[in-house]
Amino acid sequence: MLEKDQSRRGFLQTIGAGALGLLAALSISSGRGYAQEKAVEPKPAEKKSKGKKPAGKKMTEAETMEYVMNNCVCGKCPSWVACDEKGGFCLMGKSKCIKEEKGCICGQCPVEKKLKLKWGYYCTKGDAKSMKKT
Repeated sequence: MLEKDQSRRGFLQTIGAGALGLLAALSISSGRGYAQEKAVEPKPAEKKSKGKKPAGKKMTEAETMEYVMNNCVCGKCPSWVACDEKGGFCLMGKSKCIKEEKGCICGQCPVEKKLKLKWGYYCTKGDAKSMKKT
């Protein structure tokens, strides 16, 4: 076995150190043949937040605002009027641009479902907070 090892090393020295490192890594020079790959346990995947909070925890005002603006569907509504507003009327209040109710999709909005809102036409009637009072 020692002769084979010396023979391999001599060969590797003539072809370059890179191959020697490769064979050393494969444990051929030790006489064991190719090294068995060590089983590596995959790291548990980090859970990505989808904007959900643990049960019982309320979103902060900033988190609520971010959620509303990222999930708002106001721009797809038949009543939508293009202007400098971005939507989120259920949180922001009445639109300064929308004056005519041509249809409402608030009931299909993920924001309304998540925040458990129940009114609609926030763009013409006001935010959910003011709607609760009436």
